[in-house]
Amino acid sequence: MNTATPIYQPKNKIRIVTAASLFDGHDAAINIMRRIMQASGAEVIHLGHNRSVQEIVDCAIQEDVQGIAVTSYQGGHVEYFKYMYDLLKAKNAGHIKIFGGGGGTILPSEIEELHAYGIARIYSPDDGRAMGLQGMINDLLEKCDFPTIDIANLISTLK
Repeated sequence: MNTATPIYQPKNKIRIVTAASLFDGHDAAINIMRRIMQASGAEVIHLGHNRSVQEIVDCAIQEDVQGIAVTSYQGGHVEYFKYMYDLLKAKNAGHIKIFGGGGGTILPSEIEELHAYGIARIYSPDDGRAMGLQGMINDLLEKCDFPTIDIANLISTLK
């Protein structure tokens, strides 16, 4: 019996920046996730491990992405993700969605706090068990399935 999760079919071209957070050399999880994103049709700009919020945000804006996906296994994730959210807002890029994960290092109470702050999704081990890897990627892609520019607004400014 094949119970494979179907791959989400986006309506827009989806671009995602991926990285492991500052002082974090654990990049196996983000490498697996980015490969599934790519196999699902997303364009991925992978920055590797040990990346600062500033590096990730600058790249996300320059590359005109819809989302950022970061793994964080070293602690400090609440401050890290909140700073990323604040920096995107300050740079008029609040439309870029933030996703993260960190296995069991990010506590359920911290996940709730980050979601309430505006982080699109922090995936937990429970999400992995319930949704599977493709299910989590589908969720991310669906949340990022929007055009990065307002075509109607762009056309009106060119007239």
